Amino acid sequence: MFKNHLKISLRNLWKNKTLSFLNLIGLSIGVSSVLTLLFSVYAYYTADNNIPERDSIVYLKTKLKDGNEYREVPYPLLDKVINTSPEVIAGTHLHGWGNIWLENGEKEFQNRTDYADPEFFKVFGLPLKYGNQETALKEKYSIILTDKISKQIYGDENPVGKTLVAADTLNLTVTGVFEPISPYASFRLGVVLPNTLLKDNPTFVSQTNWGNSFSPAYFKLRANANITALKQRIEKLVQENYTDPSVIAGMEILPYSEIRTDIIPVVDTIIGGSIAASLFVLLIILVNLLNLNTSTMFKRTKDIAVRKVLGSSKKSVVIQFCIENGILVFVSIIISSILFLLINLPRLNDTFGPEFGRISFDIFKDYPVVIGIIAVGLVATLVVGIFPTLRFIKVPVSLGIKGKIDQIKSNFLLRNSFIIVQFTIAILFISIAVILNQQIGFMKNANLGFERNNVLVGNIDLDYKNLDVAKSKFNALIDELEANPYVKGVSTSQAIPSDYYFNYTSYYDAENDKDVRIRRSYADDGYFKTLEVPMVMGRNFEKNIDKSNGQPVIINEAALKAFGWTSIEGKKLKYKTDTGEGYPIVGVVKDFHYQDLQNAVEPLVHIYRDKNALERHRFLSVKVMEGQEKEIENMIASAFSEISSRRDYEQSRLTDKVSAQYQLIGGILKTVNITAILTIFISCLGMFGLISFMAKRKVKEIGIRKVLGAGVTKIVVLLSKDYIILVCVASIIAFPIAWYVMNAWLGTFAYSIAIKWWMFGFAGLIALLITAFTLGLQAVKSAMANPVKSLRTE
Repeated sequence: MFKNHLKISLRNLWKNKTLSFLNLIGLSIGVSSVLTLLFSVYAYYTADNNIPERDSIVYLKTKLKDGNEYREVPYPLLDKVINTSPEVIAGTHLHGWGNIWLENGEKEFQNRTDYADPEFFKVFGLPLKYGNQETALKEKYSIILTDKISKQIYGDENPVGKTLVAADTLNLTVTGVFEPISPYASFRLGVVLPNTLLKDNPTFVSQTNWGNSFSPAYFKLRANANITALKQRIEKLVQENYTDPSVIAGMEILPYSEIRTDIIPVVDTIIGGSIAASLFVLLIILVNLLNLNTSTMFKRTKDIAVRKVLGSSKKSVVIQFCIENGILVFVSIIISSILFLLINLPRLNDTFGPEFGRISFDIFKDYPVVIGIIAVGLVATLVVGIFPTLRFIKVPVSLGIKGKIDQIKSNFLLRNSFIIVQFTIAILFISIAVILNQQIGFMKNANLGFERNNVLVGNIDLDYKNLDVAKSKFNALIDELEANPYVKGVSTSQAIPSDYYFNYTSYYDAENDKDVRIRRSYADDGYFKTLEVPMVMGRNFEKNIDKSNGQPVIINEAALKAFGWTSIEGKKLKYKTDTGEGYPIVGVVKDFHYQDLQNAVEPLVHIYRDKNALERHRFLSVKVMEGQEKEIENMIASAFSEISSRRDYEQSRLTDKVSAQYQLIGGILKTVNITAILTIFISCLGMFGLISFMAKRKVKEIGIRKVLGAGVTKIVVLLSKDYIILVCVASIIAFPIAWYVMNAWLGTFAYSIAIKWWMFGFAGLIALLITAFTLGLQAVKSAMANPVKSLRTE
């Protein structure tokens, strides 16, 4: 019996090959997109599965009275909390302190380096591929490798017990290798060293006081721990021990599960959007299949009637149509899986990989995704196979055998509701894409308060093998650049716009009794000249004056306003407990956007540092005459090729670095654009099937109208007008939803566009034109048919 059903199904699919092909295309593209979106969501939510009892892990967040907040706390706080809080089982710091160079024989390499307390595994319990959690960080000169780094150095060999040379002098023993960690995990680890190693570092020791916050603190709590009591106890410790507790508004205890959103707030938008998009696309696929199935069913009323006459049961007819749809659905799943692996997954990694890391699909580990997509296929097959079939089985044999489809009552409200839902979703995504395009265009082209065009930026933090020789050659390069007629400005600095450290310091103004938290950086006398940032008060840095003037500083307008000053005359930046003279303020620059436009311009200070301090600056910035960039790039690259360093010199354009800030949002835009194209494409496939059905139902009416003198235009309008009206209704529903969603999202940006009426008009016009084109293809074909043949049709 099944073999017979299969034969008939294949024959019917081939007989209606045009609609079958359209269905297969729509299903394959739609399902591959759903598979990609669902896999990214699955990877996100399962990324921390290797951390046992993660629901009992928390971290601290500091909230300041000025509205700022951060995850770092003073180093001694962790031990105080552990020693005074019965709710806490264990705690650990986890922070960086420079990425250490490692040597294995002739090979040198540098990877991200994290430092943790010996109790790290009591908190996180990350599984080790090799080694023992109890002893992995117990010894001072131990090191734990990631699985990737271990394979790079030792291949598949167990490296525990082997020695690596760190920073040219330290012999570190490999005590463990982590199991592979998902790139979507809440934190990304490099090599991990014990914090006890840093206690020999005078700079580190000097920072481990109650006045500096540089390390996050993580705690594992007992079951049913009293969070309120713990919070009160921590805030009491803050008041008793912090150097200046008056600036602290409170301490927040947050579950570890929230840290990804805390670090990258837009991740909630990405995951929520992925879930919504996958559901919408699934809904459209289902509605589309129902519509196309309905259109083919009207042609097959005779087939159903004959089967009933020959004794076929309702169950047999339903099985027949389920098998037909099942073949389409599961062939599309196979095609979509190939599209997912070869196209969608690599594109997903290209889009979000730089921010989240690259993910891979493993059928043995990710089998829930496979089961899920097969389950979706089964549900879709049953829905689109059963519901339309049950409706047509009820058609009397006397009507069905004659093909009297015009006498069958159609469910106008249900069919049109499906069309409206489809196009509401499609127009919603088109509207979001239009608004998102405008916002990204605004951010990329806005006046940022500095000159980004024709500015070359090179990374000079290269870990030089002979610093004295490197400085000599670098100074010669600086002199050569400054003498070059094509060069308008040269600067070295710790930061550049789009790449400022999150270094904050609180300075105190005794006159106003104000504490202001200011982001700080270091720059030379050419920094503001090269970037063409205007001074609004005072003067720029001047090498001849400032090199012996006790580290003068320049603040921005936001800092001036935060202090409540109207003049900088006699002003200095000082810590609240500082008994020294402080940093003399010599100038104020106009506010410029040193970070992306999602964030407001915060108070910022630049401390003077000489251009020749090669080992302490990160960037070389060179302003070049337009058209001469390549020549100067080659000159700089050639000079650095003569300087021996552990890292290679790399350079780029400042415009590219500024644009790269929006790579993640650009990824969201690509996802929205693709989803918008998909939804409108699949919706139009369904529309094409429906108008084909209507043309067949009205074949005699069209023939009579043509005989009576109706032209092609009138016939096209007759067939298309109802659907155009439905698209207009869908637009009216979609526009307010799009406005609400995007207005709320744009509210998260410090600087954003205003939503204009024309954006919705443009989105509606796109949907209308695509729909009209789709309808026109079939409507014109029907309108130009020979009326003699049409009137002969029974």
